[in-house]
Amino acid sequence: MSRVKITGSRRDSRDGARQLLKGLRGAGFGSLAEEVRRVARQQGLVDEVPDKLGERELVRQADLARLCKLAEEFDDGTKTVEQWIEWLRARFAHGAEGGVHLLTLHRAKGLEFEAVFLPRIEEKELPCKAAMRSPDQVAEERRLLYVGMTRAKRHLALTWAGKPSRFLLELGVEAAPPSVRKTRAEEPDDPTYVALKEWRLKRSKADEIPAYVVFHNSTLAEIASRRPQTIAELASVPGVGPAKLERYGRDVLEALAS
Repeated sequence: MSRVKITGSRRDSRDGARQLLKGLRGAGFGSLAEEVRRVARQQGLVDEVPDKLGERELVRQADLARLCKLAEEFDDGTKTVEQWIEWLRARFAHGAEGGVHLLTLHRAKGLEFEAVFLPRIEEKELPCKAAMRSPDQVAEERRLLYVGMTRAKRHLALTWAGKPSRFLLELGVEAAPPSVRKTRAEEPDDPTYVALKEWRLKRSKADEIPAYVVFHNSTLAEIASRRPQTIAELASVPGVGPAKLERYGRDVLEALAS
């Protein structure tokens, strides 16, 4: 079960939940679910999360999507934002009871859980890069993995995406080599494209949203290539939908003109 804490929690201090709850102040123009989703989209929620996002942004996207789903579950056509928030408090604000706990291996000492998931059991992660210089430090990393594994009462899962850790081989786990990853597309060497990226960065900071929510790099590259001069021409660029056209259209044309 995903866990959303509202009072005295860490999740409500994360960008997604904090900004969404802040944006809901004074809301009331539509149904509860509609208002939550509207504010979530203002905060950058997207239907398809792009590849190669940082961990923090992935968590923020997951938080926004989860809160939207919870609002849909609670909304019966009569509920208010205040009632929903109280419902969230009653459902999730239970201290250390239930839910999913995100802990470092050091903090997990002395604790036990029904199921434990240990991600990124990879070289340069466990053992970490710094520890690989000394056999004693590698041994300490091995003990940390032992601590993590023995926290599980019933279920234990070890995962990796990069080069499998040497500790997996020691455990008798036949770790398959990582799949070939796609390389990041090379960005165009175009002053117009660079200027559009600079405009996008300023706009995203002003709106307090990730830059890719304004426009993806591929969309900016297409705009730079076509150099539209009118709203109609800009509307024909793939990735420029009606909402983005209304919100950013004039600014994009001004950035191109300058």
